[in-house]
Amino acid sequence: MKAFDSYRIINIIFAGVIGLVFIYSCLFLPENGNHLIPSFYTDITHQSSPSLGLSRAFSALVRGQISLAEQFNPYALNIYLFFTFQFLYRLVSLNIDRMAFVSRKLWIRIDVLLSPFLFLLAFYPLILFTLQTIREVISSGFL
Repeated sequence: MKAFDSYRIINIIFAGVIGLVFIYSCLFLPENGNHLIPSFYTDITHQSSPSLGLSRAFSALVRGQISLAEQFNPYALNIYLFFTFQFLYRLVSLNIDRMAFVSRKLWIRIDVLLSPFLFLLAFYPLILFTLQTIREVISSGFL
């Protein structure tokens, strides 16, 4: 096995990106609302979307303030748990070759099946909103 095969590189990239999301969440207090990434949908349409408040909710969640996070965004906890699981799974995956209790092939198959399922579960409200918005735009004759 090569030292840096594609699965290992993907895990490093995913863990790095998710780690940056957690660092970003730690840098800003949830109450201030001064996050660098605005809700572009709300800025353009002046309507709220299911993703509104996710940054502030994540800032609350990294501080253990679950009830405050739910006030900012009711879907944030599921999405946060998805990212937390993925971050930990990526870190463990970097050392999968050293583990005797599971084969590398089985571990990757579990990853390929479990990760998309958990993604759909966590992001379902956002995906549904996006599909409904696309349908509305198409039916309005905008395109």
